[in-house]
Amino acid sequence: MARGTIIKVPDASPGLLFVNGEQKSFTLGGVWQCPTAPAPNMIVEVTLDASNSVAAIMPVDNAQVRKEQLSHAGAVAQEQGKQAAKMAKKGFGTLVARMGVVALGATVLLWIAFFGLTAVGMPPLASYTYWDVLGIDFSNLLSNLGGPSHGFLAFLGVICITAPFVAPFWKDSKARWLNALPLVFLILATAKIMYSAHDALGGMPTGGESPFSYGAGAYLLGISALVLAALSLKKPVNA
Repeated sequence: MARGTIIKVPDASPGLLFVNGEQKSFTLGGVWQCPTAPAPNMIVEVTLDASNSVAAIMPVDNAQVRKEQLSHAGAVAQEQGKQAAKMAKKGFGTLVARMGVVALGATVLLWIAFFGLTAVGMPPLASYTYWDVLGIDFSNLLSNLGGPSHGFLAFLGVICITAPFVAPFWKDSKARWLNALPLVFLILATAKIMYSAHDALGGMPTGGESPFSYGAGAYLLGISALVLAALSLKKPVNA
């Protein structure tokens, strides 16, 4: 017994179905094993005789078809998931081998702090990640009401925090200095941000105290960048 699909129902001429990669003709008399009339695209179970001709046809319940399709889709998704997991594991292993655990860990923490943790806050009004701060226009604070708008400085920041991932794959002894780029960027960008913020808030009364507070993201950024910068000072073994 094989699974097939009806292409054409019998009328003045025999019907056609597709089974085992072939088109086969069939008639209703003695072959169609169901009181319900056949219909195009109907999924059926086909019994073939010794001469490979259609001997019997029985429609497959729609619920069973859907169940089989879902089962097949689930099996395909599971297999693809396994392949993706193997590739990710292999890629991660290569990254660890190339970068080293310390460099990889520091870079991952750098990314988490950059995009996901509060770097600066104005309690109890707002809190910002470093990525958010890079998109604030301190020269026109009203323009930030719709949210931060990131420009060249933010783009440059993403390049700099990506550099440690590139360093171990760049076959040059000087490539290790790419690990220092996050710290260089943080120093220069933070200096620019602080100057812009001071200039924008210079005429606003703050009671002699800074309206800003620093969150875990700021400290983790600094520590991660320092660790990576320290690694950049280490000469390669084959240098």
